[in-house]
Amino acid sequence: MKLKITLVLLLVMISNADKAIDRQEGGYVGSGGQIAVDCVWNFIKHFNYEQYYWSKDFQFTTSNNYRVDQMDFSFYCGHGNQYYITMSDDAGVDLSSTGNNSQKGWGNNNCEFVAFESCDVIPSPIELSNWWNNWVKDGAAFDGLHQAVGWRTVAYFAHCREICDNFGGRVHAGYAIWQSWFDAINAESDLDEMGCAVMNPNCNMDSHASFAPDPSINDQSLQVWYQY
Repeated sequence: MKLKITLVLLLVMISNADKAIDRQEGGYVGSGGQIAVDCVWNFIKHFNYEQYYWSKDFQFTTSNNYRVDQMDFSFYCGHGNQYYITMSDDAGVDLSSTGNNSQKGWGNNNCEFVAFESCDVIPSPIELSNWWNNWVKDGAAFDGLHQAVGWRTVAYFAHCREICDNFGGRVHAGYAIWQSWFDAINAESDLDEMGCAVMNPNCNMDSHASFAPDPSINDQSLQVWYQY
């Protein structure tokens, strides 16, 4: 197993890890062709999923309450950059302003967790000293969202199928979310691929089986764990 240093206390698995969990899950295929299709499928196949779509910008922005924010767990795969993801038609979504509409960001409706299988989407303090600002400012993605997991570095498509499969299995088994993401990366990726996760501090130990009460949409508290 390839191990990375993680700025965190422990990779702790929660007590209900023997339970198979299935709530509402959605998969969204962005740019990247068949590999992106495979990656999203390798996550959602572990669940009786409710949504599986080619990604369009409205699903993340003006109609998010009926797509990304209607699910308990939303999973995206496609090309990305810091706070930015690309759609199946190569349009893009700026995650720092995705909530700048009548449906707000994510979490004010239903979504607890979102994962990005995309390069660079979640910067750590190594990349940006003000890593939190674009997640919680007015109009940004976090409006009650519990956790977002992804990459602070380039992520290679060569490994994403295996990572998504590994991660989906762990989430479905009831393990804690961001810890499962890092464990899947450690098991399947190259050493220069580094994960990152941002979350409300009260949601640090959330799993798909058991999670904290929704943060207020006005709560701008944010915590980061990252690999280096």
